[in-house]
Amino acid sequence: MSKIPLPSEAQLEILDLLWQQQPATVQDLHERLTARRQVSYNTVLTQLQRMTKAGLVKRDTSQRTHAYRAAVKREQVERRLFHRLADTAFGGSTVNLALRALGSEKPTPEELDELQQWINEQKQ
Repeated sequence: MSKIPLPSEAQLEILDLLWQQQPATVQDLHERLTARRQVSYNTVLTQLQRMTKAGLVKRDTSQRTHAYRAAVKREQVERRLFHRLADTAFGGSTVNLALRALGSEKPTPEELDELQQWINEQKQ
């Protein structure tokens, strides 16, 4: 599997909206983004065009109004961002990144259970 491109913050925001509800038109995405912050319709369209070219989204042109879908899974993007951050800020150590993240705020009992389960699976 080839590496997925690293999305910009604006592209990540669009992907997040698509992962929540897809397909979506440029108008749909523009309205949902504008509810968060001011953004022009043309900016959304330009981002979607770039994302289509990069392989982050797919465009359905079968209808008069084109609809967009995420072409990558949330987990793929999260993994890519995680490794990029580990490489650039933690010398490539995903363990150091995870430990720093865990030390930044107290985990819930559920999160601790999930971590313990993961640790147990890694030991097997």
